[in-house]
Amino acid sequence: MDREASAAALAEAVLRFVPDPSRVAVYESLPDEPPTGRLVEELLDAGHEVIVPVVLDDWSLQWRYAVRGASGDRATVSRPSRLAAAADTGTATDTATDTDTDAYAARDGWLGTDALATCDLVVTPGLSVDAHGTRLGQGGGCYDRALLHRDSAAPVITLLHEGEQSESDLPSDDHDVPVDGYVTTTGRVVRLR
Repeated sequence: MDREASAAALAEAVLRFVPDPSRVAVYESLPDEPPTGRLVEELLDAGHEVIVPVVLDDWSLQWRYAVRGASGDRATVSRPSRLAAAADTGTATDTATDTDTDAYAARDGWLGTDALATCDLVVTPGLSVDAHGTRLGQGGGCYDRALLHRDSAAPVITLLHEGEQSESDLPSDDHDVPVDGYVTTTGRVVRLR
């Protein structure tokens, strides 16, 4: 299945999860991940509020509003740096402190690390999901920490390429937060909880 067909199948399937009107958290996909750009656009077109993460140096997730027309490529999104924050003053260094990030976030309308508490649906990346909802991520624990902030009534779904679901139990630690289901690039929806 080509990337455009996968993007269409994912968007159509995920939109069925979304109550009207909603705030939805969606990640911006890397080229090797299930594509999320079309999903973000269709959510925005339908009048939903969409937030996307930025990974901070401590592997926590800061949230910002999705930008219409963005490519959906997470590789282009980076943590605000002192270089960017200092553009007004002409003083720049190559690292940012939490104080710099907070100041930059407040100025540019970032939503904080606890923004998932206000979402009606959370869409996560993953390498695999098993029948118990255990999600295998990239290993940084970003989403497990972020999901602790979500409203427990908001479903969490993971996007997978078809065939990435695990037939056997995945390893799980105490800090792992299970997901409620997954959607594959063929549009297949599997509800787990």
